[in-house]
Order: sequence, then C-alpha cells, then structure tokens
Amino acid sequence: MKNLKWCIYTYRHRKAFEYCVHKYIREPALKTEMLRRAAVHDMDKMIMYLFMDQKTAQEMHVNTQPHHLENDLPRTYEDYVETVIDYECAPYTKPDKPLNAYDFTQLLMDWKALDEETGNKLISIMEEIGIANSTTYFDDEEGRKYIDSLDEVTEEMIYEEILTYINEHPDNALNMILEHVRNNK
Repeated sequence: MKNLKWCIYTYRHRKAFEYCVHKYIREPALKTEMLRRAAVHDMDKMIMYLFMDQKTAQEMHVNTQPHHLENDLPRTYEDYVETVIDYECAPYTKPDKPLNAYDFTQLLMDWKALDEETGNKLISIMEEIGIANSTTYFDDEEGRKYIDSLDEVTEEMIYEEILTYINEHPDNALNMILEHVRNNK
C-alpha cells in the first residue's frame, strides 16, 4: 500500500477525533453533527494517500477543508468545533503535535499565525465544551488506554474504512482525486 505509514497515522488520528467528540461534546444536536463529521474526518486524505505522495495529498486536504484555518473557505460554527476537536485530539496519536487545543491556539495567537478574532472563537468553543485549559493527553488515562489498543492497525482495517467511506458517502473525495489524476497525466 502506498503511504501505509501515513494511512496508519491518519487512521489512528481519526479514532482519536471520534473519541474526543464522544468525550467532550455534550449538546445532543452538536454531538450528532460532530459524530457525522467524525465519520468523514480526513477520509479524503486517506484516499489520496493511495494515489499521491503524502505532501500533495496533505496540501490538497488543507486547501479544501474548512476545518483547516490555513485556507480562505467560508466556515460555520461546526467547522470551528471540528478545528477545536482536531487540535485537541492531536496529542493522542501525533507525537509531533503534543499541544492540546487550548495551548496550540494560544501558541498560534502568540506567533500571530492566527488572528485574534479566530483565536477567540476557538477559545470560546473550548470554554463551551470544557477544554479551555492546559491539560494533556497524559492526564486522560481512559483515552491513553483506548489509543494504545489501536497499535495494530492493518492494511485491511484501512481498506475497510476507505471502502465504507466510499460506499456510504456519495459526495466523497473520489471525484476530486480523479480530477487531479486527469489534470496531471
């Protein structure tokens, strides 16, 4: 499998994302929406990894997903919640990203890589869901146990997740990938 390492990295991240949605989102309608998003979170990238180099797939993902603040796409409240959960779950599976949502947002604001208005929106959401603090992944014993149980991610697990996504989401990223392949022949 092309980019197996990155597929495993993303698979584990997606599981941490879903875990954090279950753990932190309490309001029923928002939880329903965020669980729907958890089912598709970063799946475009997983599919692109099968056909493209990691850097190209990552760039396309960041440029086309509103939960990534590096682009100029319009955003909804739910997009910002997805950003917060994405930041919060990063330390669970990404040793290269050890900061939780609050600390990462503060760092981005200190570096002026995130404007104050957007940073304050994210912090407001963190306050709403109870994570506007500097706790760490290591403080979450239940989360650590869950993530540790994912150590043996196989190609079959990844293919199953990709096939489920393609079958259950007709608006999936496959069309974007096919367009990229056609344009780069």
